[in-house]
Parts: sequence; C-alpha cells; structure tokens
Amino acid sequence: MTVSAANPLAERSNLPYQLPDFANLTAAHLREAAEAGMTGQLEALAALAADPEPATVENTLHAWERSSELLDRTIMAFYAIKASNTTDALDELYAELAPKLSAHSDAIYLDRALFDRATELATRAEAKEVTLDAEDAWALGEILRAFNRAGVALPDADQARLRQLNTRIAELSTAFEKANREGRVAGAVVVTDRAELDGLSDAEVAALETGEGEWTIQLVNTTQQPLLARLHHRGLRQRLFEASVARGLGGAHDTRALIVDIARARAEKAALLGYEHYAALIAEAGCAKTTDGVTRLMAPLGPAALTQAKADAEKLAAKLAELDPDATLAAWDWEYLADTVRRETFAFDESDVEEYLEVTKVLDAVYAAAHDLYGITFTRRADLVGHTPEAEVYEVHNADGSPVGLFVMDFWARPTKEGGAWMTSLVQQNHLTKQLPVVTNDCNYTPATTTITWDGVITMFHEFGHALHGLFADSRYASHSGPNTPRDFVEFPSQVNEHWAWEPGRVLPKEWIEKLKAASTFNQGAGTLELMAATLLDQSWHTTPLDALPAAAEEVEDFERRALERWGVAYDLVPPRYRSAYFSHIWTPGYAAAYYGYKWSEVMDADAVAWFDANGGGTRENGAWFREKLLAPGGSVDPIETYRSFRGRDPEVQPLLERLGLAGSTD
Repeated sequence: MTVSAANPLAERSNLPYQLPDFANLTAAHLREAAEAGMTGQLEALAALAADPEPATVENTLHAWERSSELLDRTIMAFYAIKASNTTDALDELYAELAPKLSAHSDAIYLDRALFDRATELATRAEAKEVTLDAEDAWALGEILRAFNRAGVALPDADQARLRQLNTRIAELSTAFEKANREGRVAGAVVVTDRAELDGLSDAEVAALETGEGEWTIQLVNTTQQPLLARLHHRGLRQRLFEASVARGLGGAHDTRALIVDIARARAEKAALLGYEHYAALIAEAGCAKTTDGVTRLMAPLGPAALTQAKADAEKLAAKLAELDPDATLAAWDWEYLADTVRRETFAFDESDVEEYLEVTKVLDAVYAAAHDLYGITFTRRADLVGHTPEAEVYEVHNADGSPVGLFVMDFWARPTKEGGAWMTSLVQQNHLTKQLPVVTNDCNYTPATTTITWDGVITMFHEFGHALHGLFADSRYASHSGPNTPRDFVEFPSQVNEHWAWEPGRVLPKEWIEKLKAASTFNQGAGTLELMAATLLDQSWHTTPLDALPAAAEEVEDFERRALERWGVAYDLVPPRYRSAYFSHIWTPGYAAAYYGYKWSEVMDADAVAWFDANGGGTRENGAWFREKLLAPGGSVDPIETYRSFRGRDPEVQPLLERLGLAGSTD
C-alpha cells in the first residue's frame, strides 16, 4: 500500500526541523499513512531477512531502523494530537489501530527468519567478522531480547495464542482509556452554593463557574484533588473526595471488568512466555532486571513513609479537634489540615507568593534555568503550527548558535484532552537519517488560570526535563534516542530538572525558598505512602498468578484491599495515589508493572542532585557534564552504565531518605 502524494505524511515534512504539517493533517491522512507504514515496514523487513548477503551493521541494523520511518512519523503525530485534542474520528481510529499495531509487532517479533538474521549478525560479531561499536551492540542486543520476550521460540500453537492475547490486551486497554477519561469528566462535582467554595480566590471561583449560580469542579487523574487543600467546607471536601475514589466502580463508566480481563490476559501471556508472572517479564526489560531487584530498592521507603504518616496523623487529628470537635479525621481532611498545620508551623502559605507563581513567569523561569545550566536559548516561531492550534512553537539553539531542535508547548486544558501533563516526541533525533529533535510538553491549565501551585511549578520543571532529554539526544538510532529508555530510568532526568525550581531567585526569592524547604518535608510521609501504595498495588496485580487473580468485576475492591494489607501499606487516611479502577498508568500501555519506576528514578535523582550539590551546584560546567554523560546517550547504551559514567558508582537510597525527611523513620 502506498501513501497518496496529497498526504502530508507521505514524505518527511518540508517544514523547519521536519515538524509535521499539522495544519493540513486529517484523521484520514493518519489512517492511510499508518496502514501504509505497517505494510511498508513488513515488506522492508522481509527483504532484510531474505538478503543473501552476509549480515552487516548496514544491511541489518541500519535497514531495520529505516524500515519504520513512515510508521514512526505517523504514530508520533497521531498520539500527540489524540492526547491533546481528540475527536470522535480520532477515538475511532485509535480503537482501530491499537489491535492492528499489536498484531504488527507480533508479525515482526514472532518472525523466525528475522530473528535468524539478527542472530546471524550477533554470531558474526562474536567471530570478529564484523565490528559493532557500543551503540550497535546495544541496539542489536535489544532487538534480540525483544524477540525472546515476544516468544519467538514458542511452538506455533503457543504463538497463535500469544497473538490473540496481545490483540485482546490492546483492545481492552483502548476501551479502558476511553471509559476512564469519560468517567473522570462525568465525575465532576457541581456546586450550587457559593459559600461552599470559601477558601478559593475570586479568580478561582470565577474559573469554576459553569452557569448561573453553578460552579463545577473537574476531577484530575489522582485520588487526592488539588482543591481539597483549600476548601474550608468539609462537606464539599467529602463530596469531592468520594467522587474521586468512586470512579470506575459502577455505572456507565465501570472499568472493573476491563481491568480484570487485562490483568488475566497479561498473566496468561507471561506464563506462555515462561515467566513467573507479568512483572518479571517487565522488570527484565528495565534497569531492575528482576522483581526482587525492585523490592530491594523500594523496601526502605514504604515502612518509613507509613511510620511518618501515622505520626503526622496525630498532629492533624489534633488540629481537626480544634476546628470541629465532633469530627473524626478522614481522608478528605488530610490535605486541608496538612496545609493548615504547615502554614502555622512554618509561617508559609502559597497565597503569600502568588505574585511569583503566574503561569508565564514560571515558564520563563524554566527556560532561564535551562539557559543558565546548558547555554540554550528559545525563540518563538509564530509561523509554525503545533499539534494543537493553541500550542506555541519555539526554536532552540546552543550557546554557539548551532540548532538543537524545536520545542512545542500546549498549556491549556480542554474536554478533549487527557488529564495530567506529559512530554512526547514528534521527530526523534538520530544520526542515521540526520534528523534533529522536535518535542512537546502538554499541561492542563485553564485559560483563566493566573497562578499555579508549587506542585504545578515542579510539574512544569519536571516535564521540561523530559523535553531536554529529547532535545539533547545524541544517538545513532532514533529508536534509542533521548527518552527512549527503560520505564524505570526515563523519569530520572526529568526529576533532576525539578531541582532547579528550588534555586533561590529562580522562581521564588531566597527567603521564601528557605521557608518552603523547611515546610517541604512536612507531610512527606503521606506523599511517599500514597505513591508507594500505588506502586505496590501495581506489583500485586502483575505478580499474582492467573488462578489467584480476580475473575469478576465484583472482586476488584477486595483484591485491592488485601494487596495493600499484605504489603503493609493499607491506611484508610492515605489511600493510594491511584486506585485500581482509575489507574490509567498501568491499564494502558506504558507503566504496567513499572509504576515503581517513578520512585526508583527518584532514588537516582536524589543521588544525582547530591552530586551537583557536592560539585558547586548548577554551573555551566556541571550542566555540560550532565548533558554529555547522562542526557545525550539516552537509551543508546545500557542506562545503568550511563549512570555510572556520570556518577562514578551505582545509585544509593540514602540521599532520597534524607530529602524526604524519612532517614530517621527506617528503624
């Protein structure tokens, strides 16, 4: 199948940096290009496998990489648009493509002729008949490992069943994503009494107004909702919290049957492939290598967080008794009381620093930090159209004027946008086809937003850290460029970038930073516990054998409760950051059995920041070292070796415990 000449994706874009021609791109173009991309890649790989010449880097690795150029170009553009501004046509296309892409992957990684060709190159390299440098060797090793994890050695009957399972998982994940998004929108809390919104500013109240005498609070992805820290009205806090945790547990957007089927299909898949469970399959592909490795690094964090959370609960209960003697501390009180106690204890209130937290000021600070550390500059390109009409496009240059790539920022929330914040690639840097990177950041601020919370500041720096990982990529192969790393490594560079928000004068003046740092360790027990509870919930779903998993929707909540109790992190006052029914990270492609990667990466982050602190902080020299040793290699070599190259040793957990104020809570 060929792509029509009128399709903007038929060839590389003629726009600067090969930015996709979003202004003229339609769902029909995306469908046509995706179909042609899959067909074209299979044809190219079939020719590669049948090549009578001995396997070389050029006719095997390079040819393999080039085979997916049209498909990669199409899928990156499609995912960027769909996540930011979906339509019925794009939702339909997503449901159509997901199983096809799964089958396409199976067609590649269950092809024994292709596997034999890759094995031939490895054999020739071992015999010194061809030379592989470090990037070639890693790329080839990753291909061979992918073949083995995909089941290339399985008997034909097992391969057929595996293909069925992969298609089914793709279909279920697509259905979950749609139900979860629609359930989040439907779960919005409507307020008809203005007095219930006491605690919010006039501007915030105005932003919530959806009709005469009506205000609507939209839910965010996580269990805890941002406004719970500010709303004085306890009844509204309860309604908001209960709306959050009830998502997916019944009604038109019930996700329980979907997640049961996904978990069971994954468990069966892992067993077919010879793994103890699905988490073992995933861990092997990451830095952890084994689920024991995951548990070993995570082990000190859960108990320490629970101990601290229980100690903090006593302080919060005492404060609640002052405010409402008849009330008993509940989960919907936690963030409100924590914010109250923090203000009283540390004389810090985010409202005192609102003048510094205006959205565009924070973004300017993000850019300034990158300039100071790496010497890069940002120039607005109003002539270029991003993946949404509201997105802003910036050209990025090095200090010497040489081009780095394009950065596309889509700030604004809309009903057709996924929740949260994220980074995507539109063009992946690589030397093989001589392309520079084009990356995006997406956030969910409302146009009426004037200021953001400190958590919002950290999120902005975090996502820009992902963008820098993509922009600074320096790899031969696009498939291993920038943030194309294991899930338990990819969050690490972005978490390091959060550190620069804490520099005095960067976002806040020194006196406020000192107050904020003093206050920041308060409530870290709860913050860490909710993340660890979600992490261990993910592990429970994916380490449980098929015969012990829930078989029906009605069993989901009991499974969740027992899992949290078994791990010793069950605490009603601090529920998991995501409950099973709306845990989109693990029921859609991406973080299944790998949610631990956030905290795993945070261990490396704290250890890396300790290096910066010990070596003079955010100097241009240190930035150059971090860029060269850590960011530039991306996934082109073993990430653990990359870390060792930067740090001189393996990561250690102690700096993270000290950062969180939990170092004394592990005994």
